[in-house]
Amino acid sequence: MTRNQATWLALLLSFGATLAAFFLFPERIPVHWNAAGEVDRWGAKYELWIIPAIQLAMVGFMAIWPRLDPLRRGEWKSWPLIVAVTAWVLTLTQLAVLYLTAVTLDAGGLRSPEAGLKALLFAIGVVFIVLGNYLPKAPPNWVFGIRTPWTLTSPRVWQRVHRVGGWLFVVLGALTLVLAVLLPPVWALYALLVLLGLATLYLVVLSYLLWRAEGAQA
Repeated sequence: MTRNQATWLALLLSFGATLAAFFLFPERIPVHWNAAGEVDRWGAKYELWIIPAIQLAMVGFMAIWPRLDPLRRGEWKSWPLIVAVTAWVLTLTQLAVLYLTAVTLDAGGLRSPEAGLKALLFAIGVVFIVLGNYLPKAPPNWVFGIRTPWTLTSPRVWQRVHRVGGWLFVVLGALTLVLAVLLPPVWALYALLVLLGLATLYLVVLSYLLWRAEGAQA
């Protein structure tokens, strides 16, 4: 299977699953949950199409981006793979949301079953692991990756930060899977947000320090 075929397969799965859910779900569905897993907003089932619509726009935009990126330099052979990974990440997210919606409806909408929230956490963990594996392959660009003023200024800083960021995201994904098993979903979610914030802050500071060290050596 080529990378373009993998992208199309992800889109077909996302839109196919959403279409099936659209016909199976009632007119009024849960569309937002609070940190405790309780439904705090209901809406029309047309909102099921939000993620697939965003997915289609993102994949389409990324597909044409190499022709538009003012930072383009060097080889971009990995870009179709990154587009495919982005498509699959959003497909996995949509499938998890559809599952969470389904189990919430089965519970009468009073409270999301723990299994639904755990499934969403597992999906997030897998997404982080997938992204971590492909972050180091991304060329300097404006739309995908760890984009700070310092990574976008220096190709060497970009490469080094994305290598570290790849490992961080893999570890973060693995920790998310462990937290989903060991903790109640609400506490696992809070822990994930704290870890993600710390990882993001670390990568921003690292990009600045590497850029500053590179300037000092010049």
